[in-house]
Amino acid sequence: MIATFQGLLVAVLALLPGAAYTFALERVTTGYGVSFSDRLVRFLAASAVMHALLAFGEYWVYRYLVVERRLVNGTANLWLLEALALAYVLGPIMVGSVVGWGHKKHKKWGTLLVGAAVEPRAWDYLWRRADRAIVRIKLKSGIWLAGYRGEAPNGRRSYASAHPEEGDLYLPLSFTVNPSSGELTLDDNRRPLPVPGESGLLVRWTEIEYLDIKEF
Repeated sequence: MIATFQGLLVAVLALLPGAAYTFALERVTTGYGVSFSDRLVRFLAASAVMHALLAFGEYWVYRYLVVERRLVNGTANLWLLEALALAYVLGPIMVGSVVGWGHKKHKKWGTLLVGAAVEPRAWDYLWRRADRAIVRIKLKSGIWLAGYRGEAPNGRRSYASAHPEEGDLYLPLSFTVNPSSGELTLDDNRRPLPVPGESGLLVRWTEIEYLDIKEF
């Protein structure tokens, strides 16, 4: 247990890079409902890696501020202190955001750093990889619906909920479809015909019997 304020401060400073990195990473990839204990382990692991990579720079800062007593005497460069403080906070956030982007875009280095499949359910795995797709949905009632996974002309983007929330799916653009057979209605250019007006779909997983996804 941490018994002093100084000990608490050191612990917070030690964990801050890992926490900033993890929160930035999960902002892009989502955290999939990990518990506090799991997240604490991630904080520790990420902080350990970052401190190991920056050990040379941290030692230089220690010599500059503590050994040479610049911090105690008030002779440290204020601009340098400000730059160090910003780098200590913003650096891990930038790294976490870049790694999260690489994983979301299926870059090899992103997969290597984060893992091939961190999603706990097939539902989460599917929607992370299907960036643009035509989705046909058969409801348990027997009715077919269809929509577009991606960004609609009106600027709205599709969204699928992540674990541990119940699965639901929002498609910003719905297509005209035969409600009995699921066959799409095509225009003169052989493209799916949107439903007139700015019409989207919001469907809960519990209502879905079958999904047909055509990525492009």
